[in-house]
Amino acid sequence: MKSLFRRTIVAAGTALIALTPAVAAADAKPDRANPCPHPAGRIVCVDQDHQRMWVQKGSRIIFDPVLVRTGYRGMWTPNGTFRVYARHEWPNAPLLPYSQFFHRHYALHGSRDDLRKGKSKGCVNMSVTDARRLWRTLEIGDTVYIWGHKPGT
Repeated sequence: MKSLFRRTIVAAGTALIALTPAVAAADAKPDRANPCPHPAGRIVCVDQDHQRMWVQKGSRIIFDPVLVRTGYRGMWTPNGTFRVYARHEWPNAPLLPYSQFFHRHYALHGSRDDLRKGKSKGCVNMSVTDARRLWRTLEIGDTVYIWGHKPGT
């Protein structure tokens, strides 16, 4: 019995180690020293270094970190401070469900693909479920702050 228990614990530990840093980091709360500003209003924080996104209001996190997929070399997701300027719900669209545009043609939006695979052409992709929740959280004019670069690009 002890042997079975030990093998189970080792297998579970191995599975946790096998998670990519981006996936493991998406579940972690951002530390207080994160570079995302702390304005009084809502701000979307996109950490490309760890492929995660969350929403703050002041220093309080109001939308917990989720896994995202950002752009790759040659199709970077732009760094900087932006404002949501257009929103299109499109819940059943095969592409761009729950789109919230923040700079030119770049948007925060849902993706039906595996976020751990494939590439974004510069948008911030997340699961459709997370995009729907984000849709209910943000409004036109909310701030989007993006920093870093997708690991491996």
